[in-house]
Amino acid sequence: MNQPNEPTATIGDTDRSLADLERDTWQQLSAALSQDKDGFKTMTLATSTNTGADARTVVLRQVDEVHKYLWFHTDARAEKVIQLEAHPNATLLLWDENRQVQLRLHIETRLHTDDYVADEHWENLWVGGRKSYLSERTPGSEQPAPYPGFPEHLGENLPSEQESKAGRINFAVIECRVLIMEYLHLSRKGQTRAQFQYEPVGKMVWLAP
Repeated sequence: MNQPNEPTATIGDTDRSLADLERDTWQQLSAALSQDKDGFKTMTLATSTNTGADARTVVLRQVDEVHKYLWFHTDARAEKVIQLEAHPNATLLLWDENRQVQLRLHIETRLHTDDYVADEHWENLWVGGRKSYLSERTPGSEQPAPYPGFPEHLGENLPSEQESKAGRINFAVIECRVLIMEYLHLSRKGQTRAQFQYEPVGKMVWLAP
Protein backbone atom coordinates (compact mmCIF):
# COMPACT_ATOMS: atom_id res chain seq x y z
CA MET A 1 0.00 0.00 0.00
CA ASN A 2 1.30 3.47 -0.88
CA GLN A 3 2.02 5.87 1.95
CA PRO A 4 -0.13 9.03 2.34
CA ASN A 5 1.17 11.90 0.17
CA GLU A 6 3.68 9.58 -1.53
CA PRO A 7 4.26 10.68 -5.15
CA THR A 8 2.73 8.28 -7.68
CA ALA A 9 2.43 7.95 -11.44
CA THR A 10 -0.67 6.72 -13.24
CA ILE A 11 0.22 3.70 -15.38
CA GLY A 12 -2.87 2.53 -17.23
CA ASP A 13 -5.60 3.19 -14.69
CA THR A 14 -3.50 2.50 -11.60
CA ASP A 15 -1.42 4.82 -9.43
CA ARG A 16 2.07 3.38 -8.95
CA SER A 17 4.78 4.47 -6.53
CA LEU A 18 8.48 4.04 -7.25
CA ALA A 19 8.49 0.82 -5.25
CA ASP A 20 5.44 -0.42 -7.20
CA LEU A 21 7.10 0.30 -10.55
CA GLU A 22 10.33 -1.41 -9.55
CA ARG A 23 8.56 -4.52 -8.27
CA ASP A 24 6.15 -4.71 -11.21
CA THR A 25 8.95 -4.35 -13.76
CA TRP A 26 10.97 -7.24 -12.36
CA GLN A 27 7.85 -9.39 -12.23
CA GLN A 28 7.17 -8.55 -15.87
CA LEU A 29 10.73 -9.51 -16.80
CA SER A 30 10.29 -12.87 -15.09
CA ALA A 31 6.93 -13.43 -16.78
CA ALA A 32 8.46 -12.69 -20.20
CA LEU A 33 10.50 -15.89 -19.99
CA SER A 34 7.42 -17.99 -20.73
CA GLN A 35 5.80 -15.58 -23.22
CA ASP A 36 7.31 -15.78 -26.71
CA LYS A 37 5.67 -12.55 -27.90
CA ASP A 38 6.38 -10.48 -24.79
CA GLY A 39 8.28 -7.30 -25.63
CA PHE A 40 10.76 -7.94 -22.83
CA LYS A 41 11.74 -11.35 -24.24
CA THR A 42 14.33 -9.80 -26.56
CA MET A 43 16.89 -7.17 -25.63
CA THR A 44 19.38 -4.97 -27.47
CA LEU A 45 22.85 -5.45 -26.02
CA ALA A 46 25.12 -2.43 -26.46
CA THR A 47 28.83 -3.05 -25.89
CA SER A 48 32.00 -0.98 -25.96
CA THR A 49 34.79 -1.67 -28.44
CA ASN A 50 38.27 -0.26 -28.85
CA THR A 51 36.97 1.93 -31.67
CA GLY A 52 33.47 2.84 -30.47
CA ALA A 53 30.32 0.85 -29.77
CA ASP A 54 28.39 -2.15 -31.07
CA ALA A 55 24.84 -3.48 -30.65
CA ARG A 56 22.79 -6.58 -31.37
CA THR A 57 19.65 -8.42 -30.19
CA VAL A 58 19.85 -11.16 -27.54
CA VAL A 59 17.15 -13.29 -25.89
CA LEU A 60 16.33 -13.13 -22.19
CA ARG A 61 16.89 -16.60 -20.69
CA GLN A 62 16.72 -16.27 -16.90
CA VAL A 63 15.81 -13.64 -14.28
CA ASP A 64 16.63 -13.28 -10.58
CA GLU A 65 14.21 -10.68 -9.21
CA VAL A 66 15.70 -10.73 -5.72
CA HIS A 67 19.38 -10.26 -6.57
CA LYS A 68 18.79 -8.26 -9.79
CA TYR A 69 20.46 -10.53 -12.34
CA LEU A 70 19.61 -11.50 -15.92
CA TRP A 71 21.16 -14.10 -18.23
CA PHE A 72 21.33 -14.62 -21.99
CA HIS A 73 23.07 -17.13 -24.27
CA THR A 74 25.62 -16.64 -27.02
CA ASP A 75 28.15 -18.46 -29.16
CA ALA A 76 31.44 -18.42 -27.24
CA ARG A 77 33.23 -17.44 -30.47
CA ALA A 78 31.06 -14.36 -31.11
CA GLU A 79 32.54 -10.87 -31.26
CA LYS A 80 30.40 -9.71 -28.34
CA VAL A 81 32.19 -12.18 -26.07
CA ILE A 82 35.55 -10.62 -26.93
CA GLN A 83 34.08 -7.15 -26.37
CA LEU A 84 32.58 -8.06 -22.98
CA GLU A 85 35.79 -9.68 -21.80
CA ALA A 86 37.62 -6.41 -22.57
CA HIS A 87 34.81 -4.13 -21.35
CA PRO A 88 32.49 -6.02 -18.91
CA ASN A 89 30.14 -3.08 -18.39
CA ALA A 90 27.39 -2.79 -20.99
CA THR A 91 23.78 -1.72 -21.53
CA LEU A 92 20.63 -3.70 -22.26
CA LEU A 93 17.75 -1.88 -23.98
CA LEU A 94 14.23 -3.35 -23.88
CA TRP A 95 11.02 -2.05 -25.46
CA ASP A 96 7.50 -3.38 -24.92
CA GLU A 97 5.07 -2.05 -27.51
CA ASN A 98 1.96 -3.17 -25.63
CA ARG A 99 2.98 -1.60 -22.34
CA GLN A 100 4.68 1.36 -24.06
CA VAL A 101 7.60 0.86 -21.68
CA GLN A 102 11.31 1.20 -22.36
CA LEU A 103 13.91 -0.19 -19.98
CA ARG A 104 17.60 0.67 -19.99
CA LEU A 105 19.65 -1.66 -17.84
CA HIS A 106 23.22 -0.72 -17.04
CA ILE A 107 24.94 -4.01 -16.35
CA GLU A 108 28.19 -5.66 -15.31
CA THR A 109 28.70 -8.94 -17.16
CA ARG A 110 30.41 -12.24 -16.44
CA LEU A 111 31.12 -14.98 -18.97
CA HIS A 112 30.29 -18.63 -18.24
CA THR A 113 31.57 -21.38 -20.54
CA ASP A 114 33.07 -24.32 -18.67
CA ASP A 115 31.28 -24.20 -15.32
CA TYR A 116 28.07 -25.36 -13.65
CA VAL A 117 26.17 -22.23 -14.74
CA ALA A 118 26.77 -22.95 -18.42
CA ASP A 119 26.10 -26.65 -17.84
CA GLU A 120 22.70 -25.96 -16.24
CA HIS A 121 21.64 -23.59 -19.02
CA TRP A 122 22.75 -26.09 -21.66
CA GLU A 123 20.83 -28.93 -20.07
CA ASN A 124 17.67 -26.79 -20.10
CA LEU A 125 18.11 -25.80 -23.76
CA TRP A 126 16.05 -27.87 -26.20
CA VAL A 127 17.64 -29.32 -29.34
CA GLY A 128 16.17 -26.56 -31.50
CA GLY A 129 18.00 -23.99 -29.43
CA ARG A 130 21.20 -26.04 -29.57
CA LYS A 131 21.12 -26.25 -33.38
CA SER A 132 22.90 -22.94 -34.03
CA TYR A 133 25.74 -23.90 -31.70
CA LEU A 134 26.61 -26.74 -34.08
CA SER A 135 28.04 -24.24 -36.58
CA GLU A 136 31.53 -25.20 -37.76
CA ARG A 137 32.22 -21.57 -38.66
CA THR A 138 32.94 -18.60 -36.43
CA PRO A 139 30.06 -16.09 -36.22
CA GLY A 140 30.81 -13.03 -38.33
CA SER A 141 33.51 -14.72 -40.41
CA GLU A 142 33.51 -14.11 -44.17
CA GLN A 143 32.01 -16.90 -46.28
CA PRO A 144 32.08 -17.57 -50.04
CA ALA A 145 28.30 -18.07 -50.08
CA PRO A 146 25.31 -17.75 -47.71
CA TYR A 147 25.67 -20.01 -44.69
CA PRO A 148 22.69 -20.95 -42.45
CA GLY A 149 24.59 -20.96 -39.14
CA PHE A 150 24.50 -24.73 -38.63
CA PRO A 151 25.61 -27.81 -40.61
CA GLU A 152 23.89 -27.51 -43.96
CA HIS A 153 22.86 -31.17 -44.08
CA LEU A 154 20.41 -30.52 -41.22
CA GLY A 155 18.32 -28.17 -43.34
CA GLU A 156 14.95 -27.65 -41.66
CA ASN A 157 15.46 -30.72 -39.48
CA LEU A 158 16.41 -30.67 -35.82
CA PRO A 159 19.51 -32.49 -34.60
CA SER A 160 19.05 -35.52 -32.43
CA GLU A 161 19.76 -35.20 -28.72
CA GLN A 162 23.06 -36.97 -29.29
CA GLU A 163 23.97 -34.80 -32.30
CA SER A 164 23.14 -31.63 -30.37
CA LYS A 165 25.77 -32.38 -27.71
CA ALA A 166 28.53 -31.40 -30.14
CA GLY A 167 27.41 -27.78 -29.79
CA ARG A 168 28.25 -27.58 -26.09
CA ILE A 169 31.83 -26.46 -26.77
CA ASN A 170 30.53 -23.34 -28.58
CA PHE A 171 27.91 -22.45 -25.95
CA ALA A 172 28.31 -19.58 -23.49
CA VAL A 173 26.12 -17.85 -20.92
CA ILE A 174 26.41 -14.16 -20.13
CA GLU A 175 25.45 -13.27 -16.56
CA CYS A 176 24.29 -9.66 -16.16
CA ARG A 177 24.33 -7.97 -12.77
CA VAL A 178 22.00 -4.98 -13.06
CA LEU A 179 23.60 -1.89 -11.56
CA ILE A 180 20.96 0.62 -12.64
CA MET A 181 17.53 0.22 -14.22
CA GLU A 182 15.92 3.18 -15.97
CA TYR A 183 12.17 3.00 -16.61
CA LEU A 184 10.25 5.08 -19.17
CA HIS A 185 6.51 4.82 -19.82
CA LEU A 186 5.01 6.70 -22.77
CA SER A 187 1.45 8.04 -22.61
CA ARG A 188 -0.63 10.88 -24.04
CA LYS A 189 -1.40 11.80 -20.45
CA GLY A 190 2.30 12.33 -19.80
CA GLN A 191 5.54 10.35 -19.71
CA THR A 192 6.79 8.62 -16.59
CA ARG A 193 10.51 8.14 -16.06
CA ALA A 194 12.29 6.69 -13.03
CA GLN A 195 15.67 5.32 -12.08
CA PHE A 196 16.42 2.42 -9.76
CA GLN A 197 20.04 2.21 -8.67
CA TYR A 198 21.24 -1.02 -7.05
CA GLU A 199 25.01 -0.53 -7.03
CA PRO A 200 26.98 0.95 -5.35
CA VAL A 201 24.12 2.37 -3.24
CA GLY A 202 20.43 1.52 -3.51
CA LYS A 203 18.30 4.49 -4.56
CA MET A 204 14.96 5.13 -6.33
CA VAL A 205 14.23 8.50 -7.93
CA TRP A 206 11.80 10.07 -10.39
CA LEU A 207 13.41 11.59 -13.50
CA ALA A 208 12.25 14.18 -15.98
CA PRO A 209 11.38 12.40 -19.26
